[in-house]
Amino acid sequence: MRKILSILISVFLSFAANSQNVNRCGSTEMIRQQKAIDPAYAKKIQDIEKNRSNYLRSDQKGNPVTITIPVAVHVLYYNAEQNISDAQVQTQIDVLNEDFTASNSDFNNYDAGYKSVKGNLEIKYCLTQVIHQQTQHKSFALTDNMKYSKRGGSDAVDPMHILNIWVCDLGSSTLGFAYYPGISPEKFGVVCHTRAFGRGSQYNLFANYDLGRTMTHEIGHCFGFVHIWGDRYCGNDFVDDTPLQNDPNFGCPAPGHLSTCSGTPPEMWMNYMDYSYDKCLYFFSDGQAARANYFISTDPQLNSIVNSSCTSIATKEPLTSVLTEKINSKITNKIFSIYPTVAADRLMISTTNNKIGKAEILVYNTLGLMMMKQQVFINEGNNLTDLNVSKLKNGTYILKVKQGTEQLTGKFIVQH
Repeated sequence: MRKILSILISVFLSFAANSQNVNRCGSTEMIRQQKAIDPAYAKKIQDIEKNRSNYLRSDQKGNPVTITIPVAVHVLYYNAEQNISDAQVQTQIDVLNEDFTASNSDFNNYDAGYKSVKGNLEIKYCLTQVIHQQTQHKSFALTDNMKYSKRGGSDAVDPMHILNIWVCDLGSSTLGFAYYPGISPEKFGVVCHTRAFGRGSQYNLFANYDLGRTMTHEIGHCFGFVHIWGDRYCGNDFVDDTPLQNDPNFGCPAPGHLSTCSGTPPEMWMNYMDYSYDKCLYFFSDGQAARANYFISTDPQLNSIVNSSCTSIATKEPLTSVLTEKINSKITNKIFSIYPTVAADRLMISTTNNKIGKAEILVYNTLGLMMMKQQVFINEGNNLTDLNVSKLKNGTYILKVKQGTEQLTGKFIVQH
């Protein structure tokens, strides 16, 4: 009896330890691997770590400008349980909109005395499309395979204008990962475990990681945020208003929990870039908000994404009339011409009005989901552009060209 009791206690303690030390974030390991194989990215990371001061907090607070980021969510599923609903996806977007605008209901919970530096990133997110893709993988390891259709995943949608999020089974321990800015465009974005995505007791989510804060944490990495303990004992997260912490926190530390680093400051375990349970993460700092502004302004991909418009599936105009039109060799009106309408890799788009300014090219599939978005600049010496459609699968698509009040809509076929 005593032996059995000893075994049960051992099993319980092992389970408690494993649940307490779940690998909330695989970003550090993924970034390490990428640095090892890509010296250019390693150099970019080195530059990121040098940018400590960023913008002054007073500047960030004095000129708040809310930006809205378009999001595409790829739901990768092996079985029906992993094929989460669009309603669950929307709960995660709701969480992000609250957390990144400091409007979450728990924002004013215990702050360890850091009330004066609690920040507001003034960032919102709009859902442009949800892609449900069945896969032969029961789960994905800590790799980028889920980002490529040829590896059983789903290719990024227009990554220079949309923030891509991949939701899939990541196994039993890792909840998500993301890269710092500077990674190749098709890899940029967030990967999140199916059971840590969204919030709500009606969904099959991990206990203690069921409020959507994994996504908040991971998107923080997309804006250049380092883990609050600097990924080493008493390390540096390159943000001036966060305290030195010796290690990540798990669970929910007690109020007054102190760091063992120099000065023994109270730990900011409620900061989204720590590892605490979801219910104990509820704010970013001003310094982190300033750091996000720095990378939004200086990273080409982030800058392009935040300057892109949001086109929600729910607000798209009906495409039925377009789909009933005959496909001709050329789509044209008095302003635009598009040809050929059966293409393997490129479409040519010309304009006759020489109106200087930006034109927007949008491509939808026959279900009305946006597949591509590209902006071009038209001037007197540039009235012809081409659109690379080589990554689209064979099939029929709808193309829309817009410049100001002028637009042309027609359909074309991709045939590789």
